[in-house]
Amino acid sequence: MALSGSNRPNFGANGIIGLVVLGVVIFVLLNIVGWIISLLYKVGWIFWIAAAVIDHTVVTGFAKSIFRLFERNWIMGLVAGVLSVALYPFVGMFLVGRGLFRKQLEKRFPGYGEARRRQREQPGEVFTDFEEVPRDPREDDFIDFEELPPAREPEALPRTDREKDDTGYDELFR
Repeated sequence: MALSGSNRPNFGANGIIGLVVLGVVIFVLLNIVGWIISLLYKVGWIFWIAAAVIDHTVVTGFAKSIFRLFERNWIMGLVAGVLSVALYPFVGMFLVGRGLFRKQLEKRFPGYGEARRRQREQPGEVFTDFEEVPRDPREDDFIDFEELPPAREPEALPRTDREKDDTGYDELFR
């Protein structure tokens, strides 16, 4: 069956024009993304300064975490350090966001900043306020499972006609 007239697909000029337009759009988008990344690398040091001004512990904590990673696994620490240097604008933006988030937490929850300061002063000792609840000495006794009464035998369920195929599946649960 041959297609004739308006039913015949026409991929000639329309297909080529569509591919050219698609290529131009992709080219323009890639150039815009490249320009934005280039701009980020030119002003990336500003993010690090802003992060240090907002909350200096964010920057020092990040450096300490890279150092601790290097101490635990020197290959992963080296990779993390190299990536942090290579991607410094993105790491700087992350640190700015983290510092702003901490500032918002301190503003909304006043005890948060004090708890962080205490944790920095005593990194190994973190104490939580608690209330001691008196225990019933009878609860501490160990229950010997042999003293428990034996479990009841399950009641046999009536079988339907459909279940008459003996596959042994029902016997697994008895």
